[in-house]
Amino acid sequence: MPTVTPRSGKFQLRVTHKLLPKPFFHTFEEEAAAHTYGQQLEALLARGIVPQELLSPDRAVTSPLFKDMIESYQKDPDIRLAATDIPVFSLLTKEVETVRMTGVTFIWASELLKKYKAKKLAPGTIRKRIGALSRVLSWYHRTTAKNGQEPQANVLKMLPRGYSQYADGSKKDVERDIRLTPDAEAAIRKALGGEKADDKERAWGEDPELELFFTLIVETGLRLKEAFWLRVDQYDVARGVLNVSGTKGHHGKIKPRTVPLKRGIRDRLTEWCAGKSGLMFSFWDGTPEDLKRCSARLSARFTTLFAYAKVPDFTEHDLRHEACCRWVQLKNANGWAFNDTEIVKIMGWSNTSMLLRYASLRGEDLANRLG
Repeated sequence: MPTVTPRSGKFQLRVTHKLLPKPFFHTFEEEAAAHTYGQQLEALLARGIVPQELLSPDRAVTSPLFKDMIESYQKDPDIRLAATDIPVFSLLTKEVETVRMTGVTFIWASELLKKYKAKKLAPGTIRKRIGALSRVLSWYHRTTAKNGQEPQANVLKMLPRGYSQYADGSKKDVERDIRLTPDAEAAIRKALGGEKADDKERAWGEDPELELFFTLIVETGLRLKEAFWLRVDQYDVARGVLNVSGTKGHHGKIKPRTVPLKRGIRDRLTEWCAGKSGLMFSFWDGTPEDLKRCSARLSARFTTLFAYAKVPDFTEHDLRHEACCRWVQLKNANGWAFNDTEIVKIMGWSNTSMLLRYASLRGEDLANRLG
């Protein structure tokens, strides 16, 4: 059973169990950390699992380095990496440069978590890094387990629920819950149309292409990249749909989907695409090297546009949230135009959890239904 005893301003954990060759002792800086590890260890022992670091002699000298295992994991032909994984692993390789696999214990994981929080990393960033390390660790345990032997327990999966959250609330997950008001949209469209704001020395600059691009995203919910790499032949004029090359497939795989077009944007795209071939918009040069740069350019362009129109807290990705809400609230002669499952398919999601996250419905819209 685990017991925690104060020792010179710190807290010593003592765990005894019949599966342990001798009582386990470790000193923690914080009492909560000692209790957490004790409870996690007790739960594992109750299931007959003994963490390797408590059972085996120290093999730190011969144990491989974690950074080498990260590199080997990425080279495994059976592992499919997403493009977003590569920079994360590059960063993690430097963070664990001197750590050996026998040193990857729950205590080490807890200390790593403390370092991340001391740096004030966002909860989402912490989960991304811990998640990437966890995948490598599970892979290592699977590939090094002897025939007939169960892989070791992944200590990173032992971290308590909510491990990335800050107890003092100084850092929180950012939840975007913002809508594009009619006045804000009107101000944006005026700026795109070249109309000078009263408090500005000059107009933002008339930009018909960006105005159509803005309208396309806010009326369909396309992601930025999905919109700027659209080709003219992906617009099915007869059916009134876009055959979209989705960018959020598993491990970066293209995930095709069909997105219906409302009459207004359908008519505008028909006129815009008449006589054209190739890319629908001119923002991207068509090369893989320019994909990230194009995303950055367009995001910056939208940022300055929204600032000029006095919608400073709005981002390009918020247009996708707005589009989701418009799909949810869209009606036809028979009532609601689409059900939840259909909206999930339109937006390119795999389940309804994202719909609940994106559906930021205004209170006044809901109140108006009551008459």
